[in-house]
Amino acid sequence: MRYNNDMTENPGKCCYFESHLKYQITTTEIVLTKKSKKTPWGLNVSNIIAKLYDGLELTVATVQSLDEKGIARKQGLKERDQILEVNGKSVQSWQRDELMREFTNTTTVTVVVISVEDRTITDLFLMTNRENDLNYLWSLRKLVKLSICNIDFSAEGLDLSSITTTLYELIVTNCSLKCVTQIHGLRRLVSLKRLILTHNSLAHLDEPTMLRLKELTDLQLGYNLLQSFPEIVTKLEKLEELSLIHNQISVLPEEVVQMRSLEKLHLDNNVLTELPEYVTLQLPQLRALTLENNKLPTAKRADTKLARSKFYYKIGVTDNSIAPGT
Repeated sequence: MRYNNDMTENPGKCCYFESHLKYQITTTEIVLTKKSKKTPWGLNVSNIIAKLYDGLELTVATVQSLDEKGIARKQGLKERDQILEVNGKSVQSWQRDELMREFTNTTTVTVVVISVEDRTITDLFLMTNRENDLNYLWSLRKLVKLSICNIDFSAEGLDLSSITTTLYELIVTNCSLKCVTQIHGLRRLVSLKRLILTHNSLAHLDEPTMLRLKELTDLQLGYNLLQSFPEIVTKLEKLEELSLIHNQISVLPEEVVQMRSLEKLHLDNNVLTELPEYVTLQLPQLRALTLENNKLPTAKRADTKLARSKFYYKIGVTDNSIAPGT
């Protein structure tokens, strides 16, 4: 499978490659040991924990002090690296006393750390076999774009409840989603500009969730199971591009005229039987409308208004004329 940024023509292509794109979250596992439970962890453990705990982040600022054998230093840990797990437990919402308990009455502590470089990832693309990386999304505070492809979320959904709310672009394709509510925390992403949910099993859109995404300018829902035009999208005032290709939509509701910012509308491979005039005449910004492979009636070229239209049309494979409002 190849990938590029032409999501309208090739909605199954999940993401485009860029030089700063990362395909996994790199972590390091450090096993700290001491001879006996009575032996101190290098320094007084309470002082060490106080230094490890940096605001809301558990960093490894003094992890070398715990590591008498120098394993951490040899593996290249840096001061601003961040602890993700201790003894297999996520430290996402831990308080200081919880971390201290893991270092008490034990001779071995296993720490999983993310590097300071990976903490600043801006563009992450995860595919099959990288599901475990989803557990660490909360630590990526600089993330702008997240792409997920070919991971099955039909049972438990996709948990984005702790991801940064500054996410700009979200792509979740071929992940067996049945409803947008299976993306837990989606309504938190109020800065989202681009949402691509192609090649799933969406039959409808959840209105309370979608109404929270007021900044959306690009929404792509191709290759799903939509039986009707999702009218909730007509309330997204900033939406400029909408793709609903390869669904089962038969009618365009009059509410479409509320989409005053819409510039591109892609409806190829549906079951539309007519193109209402309000679509072509009452959308002031519309510049592109694609309707290939629908059930629209044909008409003589002399009767069509589209030849004089300001729009770019891509209608039909062998015939380029239809009768608006037929």
